[in-house]
Amino acid sequence: MSRLHVRVRVAEEHYALAVEDVLEVAALGDVTPVPGAGPAVLGVRNVRGQVLPVVDLATLFGLSPAQPARIVIAERGDLRAGLAVDAVTGVEDLPEASEEVDSRHLAGAALADGAFVGVVDVGSMLESVEESNAR
Repeated sequence: MSRLHVRVRVAEEHYALAVEDVLEVAALGDVTPVPGAGPAVLGVRNVRGQVLPVVDLATLFGLSPAQPARIVIAERGDLRAGLAVDAVTGVEDLPEASEEVDSRHLAGAALADGAFVGVVDVGSMLESVEESNAR
């Protein structure tokens, strides 16, 4: 796996997704709410003919509600979703995640630019979204 990551900001926290898991970054656009969806699912959005669930990373990580402006479309295997973030701050090499974290959807944390950056476990997060949508 590459050390290249897409860095994002969510509710004043910094996170990163492995570039291999990111298909594209887009404006949040029109998200249609889905009755009965889990609290982290903002709704669905049509991206070039494919309807994708849009997950609010702030809610998923238990952070204060934020004002997402972008979505990072992530894919692992045959699972795909849009991740609502406040901003995309760059694409860069990230040191190996050396800190363990107590979160289901984080693979660890790395120290970058003097701050901890949570490394998102995209596979775990997408499986969780799929499970909540199947209910």
